[in-house]
This record gives sequence, structure tokens and C-alpha cells, in this order.
Amino acid sequence: MRISQLLLPEIIEAIEEKDFKSLKVLVQNLHPFDIAEIIEDLEPSKAVIILRLLDSEKCSDVITYLEGYKLEEIIKTFSDKQLLEIFEEIDDDDKIALFEELPPALVQKIISILPKEERDIALKLLNYPEDSCGRIMNTEFLAIEENVTIEQALEIIRSSDISDEALLGIFIISKDNKLKGYAKLTKIVRSDKNLKLSDISENILYVSAYDKREIAAQIMKNYDLLILPVVDKENRILGIITIDDVMDVMEEEATEDIYRFVGLVDPEAKYFELSYKDKVLKRIPAIFIMIVLGNFSGWVLNSFDKIIAHLTVLTFFLPNLANTTGIIGSQASAFTIRAIATGEIERNLRAFLKFFWREFSTILLISIFVALGMFIIALFRGNFYINLAFVVSLSSIISCIVANTFGFITPIILRKMNIDPAGVGIPLITTIGDIITYTAYFTLASLILF
Repeated sequence: MRISQLLLPEIIEAIEEKDFKSLKVLVQNLHPFDIAEIIEDLEPSKAVIILRLLDSEKCSDVITYLEGYKLEEIIKTFSDKQLLEIFEEIDDDDKIALFEELPPALVQKIISILPKEERDIALKLLNYPEDSCGRIMNTEFLAIEENVTIEQALEIIRSSDISDEALLGIFIISKDNKLKGYAKLTKIVRSDKNLKLSDISENILYVSAYDKREIAAQIMKNYDLLILPVVDKENRILGIITIDDVMDVMEEEATEDIYRFVGLVDPEAKYFELSYKDKVLKRIPAIFIMIVLGNFSGWVLNSFDKIIAHLTVLTFFLPNLANTTGIIGSQASAFTIRAIATGEIERNLRAFLKFFWREFSTILLISIFVALGMFIIALFRGNFYINLAFVVSLSSIISCIVANTFGFITPIILRKMNIDPAGVGIPLITTIGDIITYTAYFTLASLILF
């Protein structure tokens, strides 16, 4: 059980009894994340009591973990002076993340009370595209000229007041402020004091402020980076992206893909913050589309009504065949979307053919095992009617291969069209799988059994 759950009853009791001394003892040594979890389970009026017992720095840390309506309600309870104290302690990238959670009017109010320098930075970051690296970068970093000696660099580091997070890397720049490389703090400390920073400089990857943030996440993941500089078109460093920013990006992207994959149109919405009206309206479009597509399945079945009436045992195998095909098509689509996201499928024919052959050979083996199982089931269910068992097993092979191919190739086609492949959705794949299955199954039945 989480510590926040263990302490919650005591905290509620202390608030209700107005025992603020005991309440402060309970929360003051907790990690900001744990305090945020406790606040999420409290009414805003009670949550504010906890926040006001904390110093401004810790209160700021707690607020960065809050989201949605809870954050908005709490922010509204603070005076302008308190808001200024809180937001001055929050890093630039975390400020922007909070602003994205709040209504525009409240954001404007907070920005208006910030000091001019911080206000200008916030407005600059907000002007970058929503999914860009510039939007999530922190403008607090340490950049030192390459001709500076190690001894001088250490003095600069000692006198700086930037956060520990920003000291993950010391950036080395030229006289005209262009990024030349970086050095780890540990390497600077251990190097000869008479060396220049240029002597220990290492190459570093970087991103443009206008690059999509997913690019930064991919680079940091591939190269095990804890920090990544963001530059302008002149290669001058504007800010940094740290590993915690990237983790947030990856979580958001994974959530968006999952939501879109099952047909939900608003991946940013929090479940418990949605009204029943919103929950219904966000699901109806995908369901309506599937109902329309489902009519095609009905049309296929209706086309073979005479065959079904003549041999009703054919309907017994439809659910198994359709479910298997839907699962295989959805799996193929999921594998392909992941391969696209991780860069395993590049935009060239060779990579496409390699992936296609690997998928085809895999599903061929799977379909043989499926067909064998279907053959045995059909043999017993169909009173040892060999031709019926043959139709069922052969249909399963054809349906599996076609559904897998469809599930594999559709995300690639959508990617070429610059459409999000995750938007394909399991419902679409399974519906198309049904149409494929019914058509193959009854066509073979008409050819072999009649």
C-alpha cells in the first residue's frame, strides 16, 4: 500500500480537528509526489490547508504534480502574492506544463503577476508549437566559453545558482555563443585545472526548438542521454530537455496511442473528470463508424443465405473464425505501429519488404496451427464430414494471412499519407477481419460443399 493511502485517514482527521501542528508533522517530510497523491483524494478546501503549511519551494514542487480541475481549483484559492512566490520557484518547462492544464484566463492572470524577465520567457515558450521541443525545454542551463580554463569553470559553477538538474551537463560554447560540445560535471572536477574546456569537450546531439518533442524522446532513449540541448537555427543554445521531461512525453504519447487505437478521440481527457455526457459523446463516433462498417458484414452473410439455410452447421464456426482473424489483424497492426514508432520500419522499400517477409512467414506458421485445430473441431462437430473440416481449416488459413496483411500494411499506408497510424483502431481492424472471414469462408463452402 502506498504511503499516501496509509496517511490519508490521519491527515483528514487532523484537518477536521484543526490540529495543524500534527498535520504539518505528517506531511513536511513526505516527498512532493506523495503529498500530491494525498491532495488528489481531498476536497480543494482541505487540500489548500496542506499546501499552506508548506514552504513556497515545496508547495511549488507539489503543484507540478497536480493536473486538471483539482489544479485549477487550488490555484484559484491563492492570492496574487502567494501565486508569485509559488511560480517563481517552478522551472520554466514545468510552468508551461501547468499553464497547459489551466484555462486561458487563469494563465493570463498568473503571467501578468510574474516579473518581466520570467513573463517574457513564459510567453516565448508558449509561442512555440504545442508538440515542439521548444515548448518543453527548460531555459535554465549553464553554458561556458570554450577558452575558459577548468579552474575558472569551477569558479563559475560554484557561483551559479542553477538547479542540480541543470548541472547534469555543462555546455561549451564559442565566442559567438554557438554550441561546441559539453562536459560532465564529474569530468570537469577531475581534470587538470590548467586545461581549457575545449580540451575536454565532447560532442553532443541536439534538437531544434521547432522539432517535434517525440524526436527528442527518441534521441535520448537511443543514446541513453540524461540531458539534451535545444538550439536555434544559428546553433545557439536556447534551453535543455531533461530525462524527466522525456518520460512525461513518452507517457503522454503511449496514452494517446492507446486511446486512439480503441477509438477514443480525446486522449488527454482524465476519466474521472469526464461527465457521463462526455463519456458517451467521446465513444459514440467510433461505435457509429463500426456499426456502418458492420453492415458490410451483414451484406456478405445475406449474400450466402441459401448456403446457410441448406447447411446450418456452417454458422457454428463463424465466431471462432471471426475472433481469430480479428485478433491476428489487431496484433499485426499493433506490432507495425510499434515498429514505426521505434524506427524499425524506415521509409524505404528494403525495410518494408524485410518486415513484410518476417510477418508473412510468422503468420503462415500460426495459421497452420490454427487450421489444424479448426480441422479437428470441425471434423467432430460436423459428424466427420471431411469436406466441411477442409473448408473450415482452409478458410482459417486464408483469413489469417489476409487479415494479418491488412493489419500490417494499413498503418504503413496511413503513415505515407501523414495520418496517425494509431488512429486505425482495433474496431476497424476487427470489422474488416469479419468481412474477410465471411467472404472467404462462404465462398469456399459454395465451391467445395455444393
